[in-house]
Amino acid sequence: MTSSNELVTVVIPTRNRPDLVTRAVRSALAQSYPALEVVVVIDGPDPETASQLHALSDPRLTVLELEQNHGAAEARNIGVRHGRGAWIAFLDDDDHWMPEKIEVQMAARPAGVRYPIMSCRCQVITARGTFAWPRRLATPQDEVGDYLFVRHGLFKGETFAPTTTLLAPRALLERVPIPVSAFDDWEWLILCGGVEGCALITVPEVLAVHYTENNRVTLSTCRNIDLAINWAAAMRRHLSPRAYACLLLQATGGEQAARTAGVRWRLLNTALRDGAPTPMALATFTMHSLMPVGLRRRLRQAIFSASDAA
Repeated sequence: MTSSNELVTVVIPTRNRPDLVTRAVRSALAQSYPALEVVVVIDGPDPETASQLHALSDPRLTVLELEQNHGAAEARNIGVRHGRGAWIAFLDDDDHWMPEKIEVQMAARPAGVRYPIMSCRCQVITARGTFAWPRRLATPQDEVGDYLFVRHGLFKGETFAPTTTLLAPRALLERVPIPVSAFDDWEWLILCGGVEGCALITVPEVLAVHYTENNRVTLSTCRNIDLAINWAAAMRRHLSPRAYACLLLQATGGEQAARTAGVRWRLLNTALRDGAPTPMALATFTMHSLMPVGLRRRLRQAIFSASDAA
């Protein structure tokens, strides 16, 4: 493990959520790691949020007020460009961190990895319960795309690396900025996986609290199946055949929008034609096809509740 006092810039995009972003900022400013600055990018006119943040009066905090809305991806890129740190950490405005998050990640950077993307386990709060994800940690030996999409088990949460957990070198973000995409968080990690010397590494500690939202469009909640499938096709050349097939069958194929017979045949046919599905991906897809969503969720909760109790 290595440690240092290199400056870390925390980038937080936000708009129209003054109370939530204030909680996020406070958790960033409360980090035990000393060499830290926080850049909040208010993505469009939002005087209430600006007023509330300026009231914090911390010299480590910079608030950028954009004149027009650019979207979360470009707001993050603006924050990166404005910050001074050699390392960049991202925090969503509705999430927050444990005080030791940055210190643990900076100390855990492995020697010999040029572009380490440091993640961590997090407490995931959903309408159905609270979980500690991921169950399987990413290591420098994992191909990024394979880690993200090739599950070893039937249920989601095995692998997980939301933006709010990530800390990465500025040099990597200058080389691969956050793409403006329907699924920019996934896409950035996939593109970084193609950079020589880049690895995704998860520290085992639970260091962040991540809240899921029903109205947030992500790959796992997208109701526009054509959007999700077309995006996956655009990512195909950046993924191994098995990662591409597992993206279709396990990530996309498990959602409510994919439950019609025509869509499921389309997913299966594309995965078999253009990818290399693993037996687990086919088993997961079969479970998704035969088991109602509610029953699947109750089964997952029962299995992992029993496992945690043991």
